[in-house]
Amino acid sequence: MVRNSADHGVESTEERIKAGKDPIGRIELRAFHQAGNVVIEIEDDGKGLDKERILKKAIDNGLVESGHDLSDEEIFKLIFHAGLSTAQKVTSVSGRGVGMDVVKKNIEALRGKIDISSTPGKGSTFTIRLPLTLAIIDGQIVTIGNDRYIIPINSIVRTLRPEAKQLSSVQNRGEMLVERGQLLPLVRLYKLFGAIPKTKDPTESLLVIVEENNKKCCLLVDELLGQQQVVIKSLGDSLAGTKGVSGGAIMGDGKISLILDIPGLMELAQN
Repeated sequence: MVRNSADHGVESTEERIKAGKDPIGRIELRAFHQAGNVVIEIEDDGKGLDKERILKKAIDNGLVESGHDLSDEEIFKLIFHAGLSTAQKVTSVSGRGVGMDVVKKNIEALRGKIDISSTPGKGSTFTIRLPLTLAIIDGQIVTIGNDRYIIPINSIVRTLRPEAKQLSSVQNRGEMLVERGQLLPLVRLYKLFGAIPKTKDPTESLLVIVEENNKKCCLLVDELLGQQQVVIKSLGDSLAGTKGVSGGAIMGDGKISLILDIPGLMELAQN
């Protein structure tokens, strides 16, 4: 990411002088604790991210539909897609569209997240947040039939029992929930995990609304049990990389519960 700031962000000496800047560019790397997280910031005083160029490249690559309204933050995060590079030319440092997607995957594998802020002509700041304790999480235990699953507390927005009028099916997008003016994808977890639910009717079940990277979806579960801290255990090589699952936890009765991976579930919901 430092290399990315140097090659993409900081302008040439001539461009900086023309823009009235110090001819020598500056990249700052900072790390500190904040609210139970380790925060790493990479800031440069370069030209900033070109929203129009990123959006055009994403449309050309088929990542975004033309005319789709995106916020600045959503446009900036398009640079994390594999194969998307806005470099004017390919160099030994950048321009091949690889690197930033790997950064995002590795950060999410550590249960962290990355945010971008950028001002044209002023520079960009990439902020990485990683949990201080990687092995222990606060989890909400939910049930689907006889099976128990764990949802990380910090991903939960709220829970509700929906009314029939809030539910709809949207062509090519599956089932949706209308909640507080938002249209949220509905994920039937029992289908993903092959579980047998007590009921398939959402109005008789509960929906857990989760959020990650400013995107939301709702997970259909039977019941909410208690909240507790759990130690994350690896599921082994055979199940490594399974979308929607980040690990397992041994519960008080000796049984194993799967810990849900919210970014992975978001991706499944979008697909």
